[in-house]
Amino acid sequence: MNSYSIHNLISLLISENISNEERAKIFQELVNRPITSDAINEGRKALQEHMVSIQLSSNAIDTCGTGGSGKKTINTSTIIAFLVAAAGGKVAKHGNRSASGNCGCFDLLDHLGVNIDLTLEQERKLFNELGIVFLYARTHHPAMRFVGPLRKEYGGKTIFNYLGPLCNPAGVTKQLVGTGNKEDASLIAGAIQKSTKDLSFIVTGEDGLDEVTVTGSTRILKLQNGSLSKEKFSPQDIDLEKFSSSEIEGGRPDENTKIFLEIIKGEGNEAIKTLVLVNASYALLLTDLVSSLPEALELAKQTLHSGKVFEAFEQYRELSNSSIK
Repeated sequence: MNSYSIHNLISLLISENISNEERAKIFQELVNRPITSDAINEGRKALQEHMVSIQLSSNAIDTCGTGGSGKKTINTSTIIAFLVAAAGGKVAKHGNRSASGNCGCFDLLDHLGVNIDLTLEQERKLFNELGIVFLYARTHHPAMRFVGPLRKEYGGKTIFNYLGPLCNPAGVTKQLVGTGNKEDASLIAGAIQKSTKDLSFIVTGEDGLDEVTVTGSTRILKLQNGSLSKEKFSPQDIDLEKFSSSEIEGGRPDENTKIFLEIIKGEGNEAIKTLVLVNASYALLLTDLVSSLPEALELAKQTLHSGKVFEAFEQYRELSNSSIK
């Protein structure tokens, strides 16, 4: 098995015709392999060969991050997905239940009463009517059902954390990717350069947060049509307050559900609200709605305090549970 490529290992791992014992051995071999940009790119190709694709608007963005930061985080990327849609952007967010963190995107949505097991027709209807859809990895990568239990048991970060943002079923070409450290950011950037993305921000908080942070500086890798540039962001750059790490912590699904509902109503903890606004600002820069960070922040603030984000969520929950098949 040592001679197998990453592509071959992942293809074997997600095939139906092997025993649980063989699958566990293959998974262990994958875990033992060094994670490089080339390995991530090979893995991306393997997963995409088995992916259930969906055709949506070409201007949709994704806010799916790598996860696995080891921190107790809120579901920032899920909140900002609703905010961007409420502001007039288009979002096709890829996500899953948690494999190594405290509360994944689909753990939260399920807890909120959203129907997460959608047909392709339901997904298209949600996107066409509301400008947003959450694409469940279990639906679009059905072969990954064999991998989920192994990842859960392993508990740590694996190559699959890096593949999520690169295997969006709608083939989005603009995305905001959060990573927990600069090494991971470089790996993701290298892999994205080998793909067909138009514009990506790979963000890493210097506090280890896999988001644009509000406790200090954030390292930002900007990839535009294959060209890489590096930036730094601090809350003070756009006249925002700096907060402590303890003020932006999340927790299990019930705790994150409470935080989610407070924030989308424009209420709650000021630190978390600021965290959401700065991340939403970078997500909005991926759209055609704004042309600068201050402009994006102003739109994010207006949208959050207008009640439109809560309205977008309520509409999404209701339509996801409708009888459309």
